[in-house]
Amino acid sequence: MRTRPIEDSVRSVDKVKMNLLPKTHKEFSSKEYWNTFFSQRGTKAFEWYGEYTELCGLLHKYIKLQDKILIAGCGNSAISADLHKVGYKDIINVDISEIVIRQMQAKYSEFPDMQWLQMDITASTFEDEQFSCVFDKGTLDALMTDSSQEVISTINKYFTELSRVLRVGGRYVCVSLLQEHIMDYVLQWFPQNCWMVRVCRCEEAEKARTDVGEFSFPVFVLVCTKFRQMPNFNPVIEIQLHGDMVQRVKNPDELKDNVRELQQYALLRHNLHTQKVAGENMCLDLFDPKSGNTRYLLHVVDSPKNSHTLKFAVFIVPHGREHEWMFGTVEGRSKLAENAGALRLVVVHLCRDQVYESLKAIQDELSGKVLEIAPSKLPPNTKIPFLSVGDDLGSRKEVKRGHSKWSGDYLVEEVHLPESLKLRRLIFLSNQNVIQSEAKLTTVREKKKKGKVKESIAIDHSYLSCEHHLAMVAGLGLIKFPADLLLIGLGGGLLATYIHKYFSESVLTAVDLDPAMVDVAQEWFGFTCNSRLKAEVADGLDFITKAANEGNKYSVIMFDVDSKDSSLGMSCPPRSFVERNFLNKVATCLTEGGILILNLVCRDENLKAEVLGDVKAVFTSVLCQQIPEEVNCILLCSNSLPEMKNKWEKGLQVVNSSLKEQQKSKANIINMMEYKANVKVLSP
Repeated sequence: MRTRPIEDSVRSVDKVKMNLLPKTHKEFSSKEYWNTFFSQRGTKAFEWYGEYTELCGLLHKYIKLQDKILIAGCGNSAISADLHKVGYKDIINVDISEIVIRQMQAKYSEFPDMQWLQMDITASTFEDEQFSCVFDKGTLDALMTDSSQEVISTINKYFTELSRVLRVGGRYVCVSLLQEHIMDYVLQWFPQNCWMVRVCRCEEAEKARTDVGEFSFPVFVLVCTKFRQMPNFNPVIEIQLHGDMVQRVKNPDELKDNVRELQQYALLRHNLHTQKVAGENMCLDLFDPKSGNTRYLLHVVDSPKNSHTLKFAVFIVPHGREHEWMFGTVEGRSKLAENAGALRLVVVHLCRDQVYESLKAIQDELSGKVLEIAPSKLPPNTKIPFLSVGDDLGSRKEVKRGHSKWSGDYLVEEVHLPESLKLRRLIFLSNQNVIQSEAKLTTVREKKKKGKVKESIAIDHSYLSCEHHLAMVAGLGLIKFPADLLLIGLGGGLLATYIHKYFSESVLTAVDLDPAMVDVAQEWFGFTCNSRLKAEVADGLDFITKAANEGNKYSVIMFDVDSKDSSLGMSCPPRSFVERNFLNKVATCLTEGGILILNLVCRDENLKAEVLGDVKAVFTSVLCQQIPEEVNCILLCSNSLPEMKNKWEKGLQVVNSSLKEQQKSKANIINMMEYKANVKVLSP
């Protein structure tokens, strides 16, 4: 793999073509976030909410010059004086502390028209509907320390008093950090009482702290507008998280999720900035707030144990290569960071349904955002290398999108990799990180009349992209031909077609639960049924059970079927396919000398040990072929093949020689040394 720099990006660049918002994948607990906040805040609470110069953009938008303004819990903040200086003249400040009020009266005696009153804001003496705006900078956060009954009672009094003294159409403008319990209660009380709620992010307040090297917490301006009481009020809840773009949310939970993401991202940035992360355990989406679609997936890789030529670099993975080991696994990305000589490497995956002009355009778009997760003390004007493979971004084109009852939404896409390799892939949208089937495309040229040449695209059935499929094929060297084969799990039909093509004395029946996959295999991956290659739409469990009951026998039974429930820690096959009772049925369906070839993908070591225990309890001879750099292992199981490893090694040679001859290849099709080094006898 050839790694090429695109162009260095200077640290001071902050021009971004698209406003990208983050969504973290690592779950940060609220406890961790707020513990960090309170330990950093100390006793200077008001400073964390931003000064006037940072808040004024939003304040001027939602507080009008002609408003009659009540500053609730003014404290010793200069914000009301700042508002007065720019033209807000009708301001009354209240605070429960008589000392603070005397201090502020003396400090701002030059503004005789601005009032300072000692008063409990939860039980004021103002007239009904006296104000058109109540401004609160941190008072709600100070009052609502938790969600205890006593605190909630106080907040109810506060909100009820707000509602009494505000006119219809008036606004409660509150600067807050929106702790979880505060956000929950705000989104309950105000909509229930016919108020419109809008939550705005104050990016300037965050940026001010970042610029001086301090922990930047998201600061929000809560704008609640009082409506007349009406029956069947339909709550109006909106967010304004970037610039002037306002979006209405479907329900309070959607708003909460957006706020939590920003809070969690702040903690992620803090952890990364202070280099508390060792190894790779951070990834996040950058999404377009207009469409809500993810535009980039960023993996942050730290490699502190190695010597580094670069402190920070960004690697852009071309279209379609995000599934490769080097880019799609933790181990691979760590190796990539090591090869790049980077202390911290951000590995960028491009997303489906997105358009990218060029590698340079991607760099321009990401330059400002990646600086947010750069290591600490990165000098100004540092040139940040953007790396990739070669000079070509590659391309991705969707050719088919459909829905299956069993697999959900799926798509067939064609990917043109930078090295000119063209591939067609089947992807289940419920698990986009896994390629279900991958075929190599070739160009077929056919001469027509008058010397014209017609070009068309065809599937290259000599190509198997999955190493575990080739390992399953290698296992066929254990049996004698002619043979009847049974494959449970069709997918795009590429494994079935490969076996049909290169094992001419075989009859193969492929069984799949999903009729949509049979159609996809036939229409897009060149799967064609004939007397030696058959397709059955059926539940594999039922098919095996019926075969056992009817006494049907097969030389080989292959399981290559994915599980729809990934929560179990085993993605292939479903757990029911490797339960002991069912494996006994499989064993009765094998001929003398027959084998079960099972593709096992299990990340849960305890579950894997349990599965292997059941397999060994049913079959007297079991080999395990581990696929290097993959979770997959291929189990070869038999009850009538003693000295199975020796026979497998001999069969491996036979299969490799046959494939080389038929494909007219001088090189081995099967890596003999690697296969032998990674096979293990599990039983006997």
